[in-house]
Amino acid sequence: MLSFERVKQGLDRAWRRLSGEKSRVRGRAQQQFDAAVADLGPDDIAIDLGANIGLFTQKMAARGCTVYAFEPDPYAFARLRANVAGFPNVTLIAAAAGGQAGEFKLFRHRDFAAAPERRTTASSIIAGKKDMDEADFILVEVKDFVMFLRELDRPVKLIKMDIEGAEVDLLERLLSEPDCALIDRIFVETHERVLSQLAARTRALKEKAAGMTKPEINWDWH
Repeated sequence: MLSFERVKQGLDRAWRRLSGEKSRVRGRAQQQFDAAVADLGPDDIAIDLGANIGLFTQKMAARGCTVYAFEPDPYAFARLRANVAGFPNVTLIAAAAGGQAGEFKLFRHRDFAAAPERRTTASSIIAGKKDMDEADFILVEVKDFVMFLRELDRPVKLIKMDIEGAEVDLLERLLSEPDCALIDRIFVETHERVLSQLAARTRALKEKAAGMTKPEINWDWH
């Protein structure tokens, strides 16, 4: 039997889609993200979490700022490395970013082998996503993102975060630490619509972030 929470989520999603509210909200978020990228300069730091093949890494790097790009999937990382080869201001990190360090299973889409270019965006260290083959996984490194920020020890102007459900663990840790004040803005894609078990935790994060001065978080990106 479907829970009340899942029914409510489904009805909310349907209303937003049919009313056009979903596309309007995402459009505004994309405009804000583009403006944030345009505001980057050579003295700034930007971080791409879930860089995939580097579309947004390239946009950030083109502004002349220092960019750190995290990508755990070996297929996507190889493409990322080739795509940003002309940017000496990009540092590539062949790992996922998370709330804790370790070696985790990276699950892939069930059709990954047939269309890796298309399906690599779905790779996730979180089990339970629709259309994922949980028997098809590789082991990848996950870096403790809070420790990464502490070692960096510099202000970060912009973070793009699209890490397929792992954003909840990471943000729960990050927002509980003073290191989060190093960050100006975060644009994050949340995944509670495909991982319903993350819905309550995502709501709690939004409530917590609403009372904070920094970082400013846009939850509607992409």
